[in-house]
Amino acid sequence: MNIFNIKKLSFFLMATLMLGACNEAPEQVAAEVRLPISINEVMASLINHSADPIWIAAWQNPSSDRDWRELEHLARQLQVGGALLSIPGTGPADEAWTQRSEWREYSDQLSAAAARAVNAARSQDIELISRAGDEIVDVCESCHIDFKPDLPTMNIYGELSPTASN
Repeated sequence: MNIFNIKKLSFFLMATLMLGACNEAPEQVAAEVRLPISINEVMASLINHSADPIWIAAWQNPSSDRDWRELEHLARQLQVGGALLSIPGTGPADEAWTQRSEWREYSDQLSAAAARAVNAARSQDIELISRAGDEIVDVCESCHIDFKPDLPTMNIYGELSPTASN
């Protein structure tokens, strides 16, 4: 074997080893990603806070461009919040929940419904924001029935929606 072939072989082996290491790294990184709070805290502080005004908009119609922009902003937060629900946090059930395909489906459905709410708010369409709000409620209620029927918020911030009295 001449020196040229040895260099080619060495290069090939190094490239193969480096590519193999690259394939393992994302899985290791993904396994180490954790939220600094529990999923329940994400739901109580981000999901509820963002979702409530969206579904309430169906009977308390936004009356200004500012109201619609706020709904768009909240819908975007909800879209991100849905994605966050697929990452385990510090809660005792978080790891088990996020490993279940049904949980991840609910998380994806929530993000998708929130994306529709973003589009509805951008177009200032009360019918579309109402439909998106109904879909958000359906996803949340279905997930709670399947995963935590007796613990709606685990009494974080109280049991009532912060906008329930409005």
